[in-house]
Amino acid sequence: MKKFLLFLLSATLCLNALAGGVKAGPWVSEARTDRITILWTSDVPGMAYVELADGTKVWETYAGRRVFHRLHSVRIDGLRPGEVLRYRVGGQELVDDSNARNPKFGDFYAGEWHTVRTFDPKAAECRFSVFNDIHMRTQWYESLAAQVDSASTDFLFLNGDITSAGNYVLDTLVHYAIEPLGNLPAGIPMLFGRGNHEGRGNNVELFADVYPNSDPAPFYYTFRQGPVAFIVFDAGETGQSRSVLYSGKDVYEEYLNEQIEWARKALREPEFRKAPVKICLLHVPMIDHPDKTDYLLQRWLNVHMVPMLNKAGIDLMIGADLHTQMYCEPGSMHNDFPIFVNNEARRLDVVYSHGFLTLRSFHPTGRLEFEKTIKP
Repeated sequence: MKKFLLFLLSATLCLNALAGGVKAGPWVSEARTDRITILWTSDVPGMAYVELADGTKVWETYAGRRVFHRLHSVRIDGLRPGEVLRYRVGGQELVDDSNARNPKFGDFYAGEWHTVRTFDPKAAECRFSVFNDIHMRTQWYESLAAQVDSASTDFLFLNGDITSAGNYVLDTLVHYAIEPLGNLPAGIPMLFGRGNHEGRGNNVELFADVYPNSDPAPFYYTFRQGPVAFIVFDAGETGQSRSVLYSGKDVYEEYLNEQIEWARKALREPEFRKAPVKICLLHVPMIDHPDKTDYLLQRWLNVHMVPMLNKAGIDLMIGADLHTQMYCEPGSMHNDFPIFVNNEARRLDVVYSHGFLTLRSFHPTGRLEFEKTIKP
């Protein structure tokens, strides 16, 4: 009887630990040379922290207060370029906050240890993988992620339409967009470029919480890893029907012009301007497509943004959206740089090493479908 009671007690403690523990994650976002942001979800709301290897706990706070959430986001500042950070996530579950002056808390929990490296502009090479147009096909997503060589990948880039339009809720979004990647984003920074489907539906602001980026805006920004500087744009919706899709609430022309004004300055910043290689990432490719109706936005971007990118010396543009593979040679679309459009539900591996850019696109089965080496 005593052994049986001990078994029940042990099982109960395990269940209680699981009830307040990590539900999904962690994943690393907003990686830069001096900071990273670590996120995860918990089964129940509670206080949360990231514990570092030296025992330091960085708590999730807002304006001087620890907060009670299920989606946790902790930013670690003051890091060095190329620094390896060993961390684990933890927290304490909230049991009852009906009395604001005396909330009741339950057990603490702690996750497994992980390591992640900050970006380093002095690194000799740059290696990253791109996913796009998954549209919630989790089996294909899992297969593509399982093939990633985590030891030689600097970051993952989600180039839009990983999910599809809908009324977004936290657990569903994380289930389709992040969980299929397994443990990869716990040790490899994951950055995000918004697709047109991720601008549709309700609660689209949730994407800015799940993929935080504070400088200068949630969905357009620059960053640098090794010899390569990146500029990310959010092109919005793709066709003339967008007013119907958004119930007449879209203001994408203003939004795109806002990005153009920002980019004119960002492209002149020393860290970007002096980089040996420059890559543009966005979901909607800037192509002058012959279909003048369905590809209205692509043509608009080609007219209004490609000349600016030509002047800035962009070496490569990586797009998605078309659900087909396309490689546009320089000069074919008023472009001084090649444009590669990755097919739907494919992984694009990009390596810059010894003066060359190599692109390889893979089917979920692991079959190599495209390979190209470019001299920037």
